Amino acid sequence: MNWWDLIVFFWPALVIGGALALAGSAVGTFVLLRRDSLLALAIPEVVALGAAVAMKYGWSSSFLAALAAVLVALVLLAWTRLRRQEGLLLPCLYIGALCASFLLIANAGRHLEDLQNFLMGIDVAVTPTEAAYATPALLVAAVIAVGLWRRWLLLAQSPTTAQLARLYPVLWELLFLCLLGLVVLVGTHAMGVVMVLALLFLPAAAVLPWARRIAPAIVLAMIVAELDFALGFYLSNTMTWPFSQSVGGVGFALFLLSHIVGLLVR
Repeated sequence: MNWWDLIVFFWPALVIGGALALAGSAVGTFVLLRRDSLLALAIPEVVALGAAVAMKYGWSSSFLAALAAVLVALVLLAWTRLRRQEGLLLPCLYIGALCASFLLIANAGRHLEDLQNFLMGIDVAVTPTEAAYATPALLVAAVIAVGLWRRWLLLAQSPTTAQLARLYPVLWELLFLCLLGLVVLVGTHAMGVVMVLALLFLPAAAVLPWARRIAPAIVLAMIVAELDFALGFYLSNTMTWPFSQSVGGVGFALFLLSHIVGLLVR
């Protein structure tokens, strides 16, 4: 197996995936700290719903349709959070978007396959053009997430203190939701839902039980995410496994290993 030829052939997917590993692990650390896991699960289904609408009606850009769907979902979420009713919206949004996306194209076999590919990801279908717009967007999201980590931590751990300090927590909350939406939207459109969720949750979940401070935890989560992505690429080619599922499997194995070692050490 000629690895150089493989890297040259898959370079757009590898570049986007590397950026997604950085952005996903940074944002994902605070998703777990904020206990927003259901939100991170619901947004990819909203993205898929937007893509399904575009397929159903033959629109040229599924990305714009997915973007519109995510914006509507974030507005609804912000409104329900102000009313402290997001616990009602999120599970309904998740299952509703999941079902509606398939119902819209239930009788169109070609579109059903397209939607399944959209969810699972096809690494060979990632183009240099996608890499050109997706990679900078993901890197910007990573920089913002890391640069403002103290603000995200304050909002996650002590929102009342942020309110008393007049830090406009609603605006910061909206910014964080936009960062999460950006990572999920761009990552899902380029690499698929499975890849996004694997890099969003698993590296941070493997690192946080060991973390004493947040800043080192974010850096370590990024390193674990890149290792996860690299090992997933290696296994997908040596074992002929799907790329996204290989990354998810490696990430889950690292998560289990981290927690088993933690139990033994304690």
